[in-house]
Amino acid sequence: MAMTPRNAEYTKEYNRKAFLRLLRSGPLSRAEAARRTGLTRSAASLIAEELLAEGLIVETSATETKLGRTPVPLALRPDAGYAVGIYLNRDGCTAGIVDICGNTVSQQRLRMGDWDVTNKIERLVECIRGMLADCQLPRERLAGVGISAPGPLDGESGHILNPPKFPLWNNTKIGPILEAELDMPVYLENNASCLARYNLGKPEARGSESFLLLLVDSGVGSGVVINGKLLKGAGYFTSELGHTSINYRGKRCACGNIGCLEAYAAIPNLLQGTGFSSWREVMDTVSFDKLAGKLMKLEAEYLSAGIVTMCNLVSIDTVLLAGDLLYGADTFAPLLEKHVNARSLRREMLPVRVLPSKAGADALIGAAADIAFDRYLMV
Repeated sequence: MAMTPRNAEYTKEYNRKAFLRLLRSGPLSRAEAARRTGLTRSAASLIAEELLAEGLIVETSATETKLGRTPVPLALRPDAGYAVGIYLNRDGCTAGIVDICGNTVSQQRLRMGDWDVTNKIERLVECIRGMLADCQLPRERLAGVGISAPGPLDGESGHILNPPKFPLWNNTKIGPILEAELDMPVYLENNASCLARYNLGKPEARGSESFLLLLVDSGVGSGVVINGKLLKGAGYFTSELGHTSINYRGKRCACGNIGCLEAYAAIPNLLQGTGFSSWREVMDTVSFDKLAGKLMKLEAEYLSAGIVTMCNLVSIDTVLLAGDLLYGADTFAPLLEKHVNARSLRREMLPVRVLPSKAGADALIGAAADIAFDRYLMV
């Protein structure tokens, strides 16, 4: 395969963005940045001086040690860049503006009860334009728009395909439409996958570089990270653990398959006909209500069946819970971990940990905005 020629301008831009990508993970000295990027110290220092002069980074305070002062760390300025994050799910839409350091600048929760196929784009564009106007952000520092949504979807073309029970957005080319309306780049990714990448390297993952992010609410989504990289297949398709069958003679799923994990473990499906209206209500009463205890155990059994299948296909050591299961995770996570490790093929050699993820309201927006930052910082 022929190599694409790289000119000096391309190389300079590549090195600048590599420098900024590193600093998104935290402050670094010039020497450490040089080591991690493979640049010479003089080249790294030159880039640092340019970024300092442009107001994109700042020098932070050096720390005192017994051996003297440490090198001066460099850090990103929060106002160096901004992105719009949009989190779409079956219950509605949350949109916000996030700075390059991960701080949420503005956020709105939009209920979709009064939306329909004719006004959905108009409502979303109106919301984004309003937030941008209120924040008065420099146009040149907007990285773009990141959208996370249930799959299946085609991230390359920005096309939401046919996620089950998602009729408002089915077969919507949301990326190209919003690009034309907002005049900025728009990127689309599976919601569980972008949450998985967002948790990579964060304390919640506790050092794991091979884990499953399990997003359970009105559906069951999954994102898999292997050796520090998000697992993706052809056409930007990602793992759909919710639509693997755990009972080949079971319930028919909305996707058309038989016995899907989502048909049992999605919260509305789990609670159907029980009198409970939410996972929160189950966990609030689990210590004294027998039915609540039975439902929690059933959820652990259903999810463990899917998780063990995943563990037997790819080598993961951690499951991070997201969505409704974050409520009461201190009680539920140990139970789910017990069920998984009782069934996993590699339970002796590689026991699986089950932990809550960083997936609160700000994280949902932050993960969506990260899609835009990641693309913006590529060359």
